[in-house]
Amino acid sequence: MHIEFTHARTRPYFRRILAAGAKRKAQPYAVAAGAVASVAGFVAVGGEFSRNALLLAVPLMVLALVPLAVAGWLWRREVTVPDARLAPHTWTLTGAGYSSRAAGPPTDIAWPEFVSFRATDDAYVLRHRAGAIYDVPREPLSTEQDTELAAFLRAAP
Repeated sequence: MHIEFTHARTRPYFRRILAAGAKRKAQPYAVAAGAVASVAGFVAVGGEFSRNALLLAVPLMVLALVPLAVAGWLWRREVTVPDARLAPHTWTLTGAGYSSRAAGPPTDIAWPEFVSFRATDDAYVLRHRAGAIYDVPREPLSTEQDTELAAFLRAAP
């Protein structure tokens, strides 16, 4: 196998690729915000919107905004990428390994260094044994190259 191409990834591409991880990090805070807001709603409704019920429910609703804001901040932090990652990269995929190069030093990794891969609509997402994540965009691949790479990754030990 020898596949080589140059491609510039876009912000929407990264947003789709990174969405699952961002959701995992933000979800506990969003759930906490929902729980506090639900309690505030029950207090307000259960107290028939009396003054005492609202004195407790309104601060609880304001308190619910804190974890919601944290969830939003975490989401944006996780899906935002530096401009350098949007620059064109050249990928070279051979039977020996994965190589990606841009303006800086190249990244060369032998296939046995990867512990898993996941195919999405946009990319092949490769997980390195040290925990790092690498991607191979699918958009610039021809149908034959995409099929060849998928078969190669499935057959890899």
